[in-house]
Amino acid sequence: MIYYLSLELKKTKRRGIWLVLAVLFLVITAWAGRNMNNERFLEQGWLMALFNVPLLNAILIPTAIAVFASRIIDLEHKGNTWKMLGTLQSKFDIYITKVLYGMTAILIFSLLELIAFLVMGYVVGFKGTPDLWAYGLFFVQTFVISFNLYLLQMIVSLIFSNQAVALCTGLCGSMAGLFLMYVPQWPLLRNIIPWGHYGASMFVGMDAERNHINGFYYMDQDNGCVFFIIGWFFLLLIGGWFIFQHMDTDGYHFHLKRHSQHGNTKTTVSTSVSMSHKPVKIPHLPVELMKIKRTPIWIAFLVLPLISALIGTANYLNNLELLKSTWHSLWTQHSLFFCYFFMPPLVGVYASYLWRLEHNGSNWNMVLVNTSAWRLVFDKIAVCAAITSLTLAWLCLLYIICGLYIGFAEPIPVELAEWLFCGVLGGVAVCAIQCFLSLVIRSFAIPIGMALLGGFTGLAATAGGRYHLLPYSLMSMGMRANNPNLTVDMAVFISYSVFFIILFYSLSVWYIGCHDVKTQ
Repeated sequence: MIYYLSLELKKTKRRGIWLVLAVLFLVITAWAGRNMNNERFLEQGWLMALFNVPLLNAILIPTAIAVFASRIIDLEHKGNTWKMLGTLQSKFDIYITKVLYGMTAILIFSLLELIAFLVMGYVVGFKGTPDLWAYGLFFVQTFVISFNLYLLQMIVSLIFSNQAVALCTGLCGSMAGLFLMYVPQWPLLRNIIPWGHYGASMFVGMDAERNHINGFYYMDQDNGCVFFIIGWFFLLLIGGWFIFQHMDTDGYHFHLKRHSQHGNTKTTVSTSVSMSHKPVKIPHLPVELMKIKRTPIWIAFLVLPLISALIGTANYLNNLELLKSTWHSLWTQHSLFFCYFFMPPLVGVYASYLWRLEHNGSNWNMVLVNTSAWRLVFDKIAVCAAITSLTLAWLCLLYIICGLYIGFAEPIPVELAEWLFCGVLGGVAVCAIQCFLSLVIRSFAIPIGMALLGGFTGLAATAGGRYHLLPYSLMSMGMRANNPNLTVDMAVFISYSVFFIILFYSLSVWYIGCHDVKTQ
């Protein structure tokens, strides 16, 4: 088994797979560490870390695990190596090697996360000593829950060779896990859904009032979550093996239509001949729109804003004594997490899917013969921008519906049109950079992970008053996700948005013109 693991490590060499978890570790530690030297938290810093880190884990780990598992499984799908592997080792060895490889990676990540926060606590000067039992429990929970998600994502990546399904699943899972953290009154739902286990297993709570945090405390933990976590582990491990055992050497294939293999062969031949003489239908949709027709990205398009709306509305209704600005308060609850943490990787999914066909096979040879580089890049960015605009419009529509459901007496804020316009303009800048990344990086998953990182760096740039330095913060600032009452210098905002759009459009055209075509 050690030999097979070493082979798996060689296959993933120089493919950026371990870089996914390394960046995840750096983002979590940097984001949590930037607040650790706050005087308010030094008194209860050890408990503060046990409250904040599971929240970050629930937001970031599911998407990162989806990227990680996708890279490991897609490696075999792209190379069509399932057949070859089956001749070199047993199916059980193949499956268990993939499982152990992911388990090792997650074990290392969980251990490093534990050590990092213990070290940072001592360096910053948290008062008292850490409760080692509590930190040990936190380590076990992080490892087991993350490993369950890896098994789940591995199954999805095995079944669907199109990795957009797996990555959309990870994104929706991240949003669902965040949502379930804000609805403790639904313990059964938090226990049943594996992404909700980060919230269900939390044992540290926060005592907070309006604009003031009093402290942190140990909560009574729901022991029922343990049985669900263990149950999911065995279900995913055994179910994954059953699915892999019955997978053909070519992988799973799902056809929209099944043609009968019975019947007259002569009739079938004559039918195919007669069909070949029919005139070819010219498609009415533009080429780039045809590529995303009936694709799984529309699932994420519908589900992610919907979950964001549910989170925002539930959190607003649970904090009516703190949120007094009706429409404006509801908007921050709807848009804050979505614009910073989920919209950038969703745009990354759109962009990666649009470039996916060009990177497969020898399609680049055909595309560049029929299309100029400037037109090809323009079409990609335009279609990505159109889908992004529809996503933001869908978010705004859900916001209006939720506000009317709550029963706001005030009219819908007229500023909503400006928020949407600025969000779309900043979103086009994000489309431009993601299209460039998906052009340069042939992996479907890596640009999406970079978009997730971009969302966090965009939030940091906005907090530092430098939102104009990153396209990701431009989109969030344009939507006024932090503060609906914030005034934005429109001349500066539009100038930087147009600058980033032109910059990454030009870089994409230049890259195509200056680099040889690489085929798979």
